[in-house]
Amino acid sequence: MTRILRINLTRKESSWDVIPEAYSGMGGRGLSSAIISAEVPAMTDAMGPDNIIVLAPGILAATTFPNNGRLSVGGKSPLTGTIKEANAGGAAAQKIARLGIAAVIIQGVSTEPVTVVIKNDEVTFHSAASLWGKGNFAAVDLLKEEYPGTALITVGPAGEKGLKASAIIVTTNDYHLRAAARGGLGAVLGAKKVKAVVIDDTGGPGIVIAEPGKFKDASKKVTDLILKHPLIGGLRAFGTPLLVGLMNEMGGLATKNFSRGKFEGAEKIGGEAFAKVLGERKNAAAAHGCMRGCIVQCSQIYTDEQGEVITTGLEFETVGLAGSNCEVDDLDAIARFDRACDDLGLDTIDVACAIGVAMEAGRIPWGDGEKLAEVVKSIYTEDQLGLLVGNGCTATGKALGVTRIPTVKGQALSAYDPRILKGTGVTYATSTMGADHTCGNAIPSPANPGYDASSPKGQNEISAFLQSYFAAIDSLGMCLFASLPLLDAPDLQQHLVDVVSAKLGIELPPGYVMEMGRSVCCQEREFNKLAGFGPKDDRLPDFFSKERLIPGGSLFDVADEDLDKVYAD
Repeated sequence: MTRILRINLTRKESSWDVIPEAYSGMGGRGLSSAIISAEVPAMTDAMGPDNIIVLAPGILAATTFPNNGRLSVGGKSPLTGTIKEANAGGAAAQKIARLGIAAVIIQGVSTEPVTVVIKNDEVTFHSAASLWGKGNFAAVDLLKEEYPGTALITVGPAGEKGLKASAIIVTTNDYHLRAAARGGLGAVLGAKKVKAVVIDDTGGPGIVIAEPGKFKDASKKVTDLILKHPLIGGLRAFGTPLLVGLMNEMGGLATKNFSRGKFEGAEKIGGEAFAKVLGERKNAAAAHGCMRGCIVQCSQIYTDEQGEVITTGLEFETVGLAGSNCEVDDLDAIARFDRACDDLGLDTIDVACAIGVAMEAGRIPWGDGEKLAEVVKSIYTEDQLGLLVGNGCTATGKALGVTRIPTVKGQALSAYDPRILKGTGVTYATSTMGADHTCGNAIPSPANPGYDASSPKGQNEISAFLQSYFAAIDSLGMCLFASLPLLDAPDLQQHLVDVVSAKLGIELPPGYVMEMGRSVCCQEREFNKLAGFGPKDDRLPDFFSKERLIPGGSLFDVADEDLDKVYAD
């Protein structure tokens, strides 16, 4: 990947530039954040014309390395006001990489809804007036007929309306939907009047690997390690909902707007129940890959009792927050909520947390599963409550007078209660992205029996390590789940370094992965400082340190001094 594609919506122009030396060897989140830091004024209005959207495949995208198809989507977040990278699986990252593009930079504002078509050495602009207002499922159905064999990136009605929990949708090779969901970047693309970006890699230059033999050998070693890890079998059988049972047993499953850590209906929405439903229903599939080269297959196809697809890629975070956190024990209702969010283009985490807050305010009954999708769909008719939850958990809590709002820097927590997973709590508090478990989720592992997730001591060190590690994984374009086995075998991380070294054709130090990740996080933090953020913002909501979790009585009691050490120079 040797070039940057810059798209100017205002002038309907594009330019292909040789990648600057400063960005050489970068990809994914690292490249996206570097570009944003260089080109976006930190104090700019995230919804204004000076913000940009960056689409960046990872360093290893479109190679034979496993699970390399994550697409980093970057910009300044309208939800948090911080720098933001959200990533998604699907086909786009690999197709962009096969066009020899390291990053697509979308800038300016179109005067009318537009579809941008990217081909080898060519960018064209087409009216999207007929697509504007359509949900993502309908838009994708029309676009895939017009542009067969392409990858599609779309914005739903939520993004068109500028709702701050809006997601950017990316299609898989079989045209299921995945979301770069967090931080409201769908609203940024919607403000630019972009309905869709079409990626056609026909005739592209493809991928160059500097040392193919070395790459193949190192890649095989990493692949073998991943496949041997017991986590992979669990993910294939149960998907990420397998975590429902684990977190419930630990007493840390977000329940009733984070007031409890155990849910009586957990067995009805956990991994085994999930697998049973998929095993019994026509056209359902327990294992599905969202990108070419996926060896984990933790996605799935979830159908109704008649065999019609409801949704795909239903994750623990959605099941936990739309399930236990709203006291809903109906998997079908949760799946319909997930579909509604995909169709409107919304982050299920922030919206589900917002609905939990609305339930606490008495606007929706606890446990009313049918209301989940109903509230989301009401955005089409601009219902007040629908628009409110579409703007995220913080906006909903403030508007409804709720004091227990589970967000950091304006972004909602995932379904891991930080009073039990305290390392994850540190990540929620100190991440450059607001509360984001994917930046460093500290789940106990049998490979590290000495780690006590409930102790307040040493969690800053765990979080700092994980934040650096996952920033590097995001920069490589690697799926988070495929990277987890490497955490249990740190001596074998050298094989990952060897893969990157062979791809780029340069010698890299043994500490390359962690050094790169730390550099990415520090650059993002510098942007946030310029945007007005400081240590006072690196805190969880007070109720986590004042309200004891039921059962067990745990508090989030990591000292503020330790939180400040995560990014201490």
